[in-house]
Amino acid sequence: MIESDRPIPALRIGSFNCNGLGNRNKRDLVLNWLKNKPEEIFLLQETHSTPKTEEDWRRAWEGEILFNHGSSNSNGEIFLFKQSADIKIESHKIIVQGRTSFVEIELNAVKYCIVNVYCPNSNVTTVVENTFAEALGRPRDDYLILAGDWNTVLCNHLDKEGGNPSHSNSSRQAFLNTMIAEYGLSDVLRLARGDTRLYTHINKQHKTRTRLDFFLVDDSLINFPVCNPEITHGYNSDHSYISLNIQGSSIDRGKGYWKFNNSHLEHENFTNCVREIIHDTESQSYDSYSGLWDVIKMKIKDYAIRYGKNAKKKK
Repeated sequence: MIESDRPIPALRIGSFNCNGLGNRNKRDLVLNWLKNKPEEIFLLQETHSTPKTEEDWRRAWEGEILFNHGSSNSNGEIFLFKQSADIKIESHKIIVQGRTSFVEIELNAVKYCIVNVYCPNSNVTTVVENTFAEALGRPRDDYLILAGDWNTVLCNHLDKEGGNPSHSNSSRQAFLNTMIAEYGLSDVLRLARGDTRLYTHINKQHKTRTRLDFFLVDDSLINFPVCNPEITHGYNSDHSYISLNIQGSSIDRGKGYWKFNNSHLEHENFTNCVREIIHDTESQSYDSYSGLWDVIKMKIKDYAIRYGKNAKKKK
């Protein structure tokens, strides 16, 4: 997108796979829990909402609700807006029924496109392919933010513990890493926490922990003074609650696509770390050379962005 030096008002977003809210008592409890959160926009997955339950949802929630229905016992995703939020909703589009949709909003003359994602637990890429085609294929004058339950991990080494060393939905994993590398997107939590092992889902039966829930954002957003992602406890779900707080001023630098800073190659500590990244990644198990290359590119990109930000702070 085209950026300016104007201040960006605070945008606070939460995302949560709620493991089904077809039951009215559970739905009311979860919605009351969300009302006490500081975020103004919530992306919910696995809502089990239907046209028949819309009025029940509206009675329980005081703000705007944008539905993408599933069935009474599967799928469904929803956008919730707090009544107090000073946000103008420009449009809402369902991409894949019960799975993905986006909303275009404006907050104090700043535009965002927020995509709510709930991928199936299968090794197919149709849902994410359609979602990225719609989100990136629009005329773009906004900041792009995608979040939800992707039902795969971006890095087997850092985002998965227990069970098979590689996530079973490897095709979606490879597709996402390619999109991140080629379209100027960032896994904002990984940038903030480095190589810390982090998880958002626990499967007690299979004894695994995985980071299935995450934000992908325009690279331009991560340069803001405040771009804070968090993982906190969920409520009545085996998924954690993830949130993102963005605030600051944008930098006038044209379109938000990441470009490698070649001057980093003049610094021996940078090149040594890149060699270590390549060596460590090669030692892990991947389904194909293309998958390995995609992950190497992603890790080098993430490290280069962190390196550049730290270098600016030292000046």
